[in-house]
Amino acid sequence: MGRVLKISFVFVLCAVISGCATSYDKRGVYHKVRGGESIQRIAKVYRTDVQTLAEYNNILDAGDIKPGMRLYIPPRTRKAGFKKLPFGDDVAAARDAKGIRKRAPSDKIKFYRGRFIWPVDGKLTSPFGYRDGRRHDGIDIGAKTGRPIKASAAGKVVFAGSMRGYGNLILLRHKDNMFTAYAHNSVNKVKKGQVVKQGDVIGKVGRTGRASGPHLHFEIRHGQTARNPLFFLPKRG
Repeated sequence: MGRVLKISFVFVLCAVISGCATSYDKRGVYHKVRGGESIQRIAKVYRTDVQTLAEYNNILDAGDIKPGMRLYIPPRTRKAGFKKLPFGDDVAAARDAKGIRKRAPSDKIKFYRGRFIWPVDGKLTSPFGYRDGRRHDGIDIGAKTGRPIKASAAGKVVFAGSMRGYGNLILLRHKDNMFTAYAHNSVNKVKKGQVVKQGDVIGKVGRTGRASGPHLHFEIRHGQTARNPLFFLPKRG
């Protein structure tokens, strides 16, 4: 029965990421920042949390909020919000914890660096979030065709094949119900069920699926919930 549940979960997850970009819920709205407003105040007004606003809008510092900016406010549903990561702020300590302690929503922007690495060397060409009227559930990293793609963290291959929109896709499952996705690959060099270490070459950059040029589409998910990879990957520059 446990095996059936795992297979079903992976099937649902793959269905969720069935295209490189999916439409936002129509109930989401935009907010134009006015003078004196902070991300904390805006989150409170819309009854959402700071982390959700930060990740959806690529706000890496609360001081980046400026008058005139347009922030996307996702609908207040369980699916639209970002779930708490079970390993919390201190990755090493929380990973050894026996249970997940409930945490009150924070009014600060949190980062979860130290567990994932950049999967390919290249320039960020498209961020996470709202793009051309659609939601982009990961980031795009421009790189030449054939450049090695590395496992961002140690894990197990739960999908390696082709999927509409994504082209050649690899999906890794990590501890704490975390997943990473690697799409548009020219070649997948791993198979389902294979265990990989962080940094292992798992594929090569390509432009399969819905891609205008060679690049890696990379996602980090907690369960089925897409998270902004820039809040997890090592800071560049």
